[in-house]
Amino acid sequence: MEYVNHPKYGNVPLASDEEHSLEEITNAHWRYSSLQFFPQTAIKADTSLQNFRMCPRRIYVDIEETCSVCSRLFIFFAREQQYWFEHLKFYVDSHCRECFECRQVSKRTKSMQANYQRLRETADRTPVQDAELEDIALALYQLGIIKDEKLLRAGK
Repeated sequence: MEYVNHPKYGNVPLASDEEHSLEEITNAHWRYSSLQFFPQTAIKADTSLQNFRMCPRRIYVDIEETCSVCSRLFIFFAREQQYWFEHLKFYVDSHCRECFECRQVSKRTKSMQANYQRLRETADRTPVQDAELEDIALALYQLGIIKDEKLLRAGK
């Protein structure tokens, strides 16, 4: 099986030095029973650092996922989950739906949209800002986000 590469974690399950039974893993979070996961990758979670209402994730485990954007297989790594849920404080029922590459494209697109909006709202744009606005508008148009060709010009 070939998985999308993650620059920090790679593209193969990362075995841990911890031992957890299949039953222990399956019972560690309500979603695990319906997911394809790699038992040899299980790591104990620090539930005191998690954001949850009723059911924490007591164990993290590498999970096989299909990207909702590109449909390629990727791994939602146990260590990545640990970072999401213990450091970033994402809600523990959050789930990764996009591979790393598609998440990066999404982040860049959102950043372009924010810059586009900021520049559109700038009253007295410089010629450099106009050129930047036109470049961003063209990129967003090519991505299918901007649909009106009139918006490709910097308000002229």
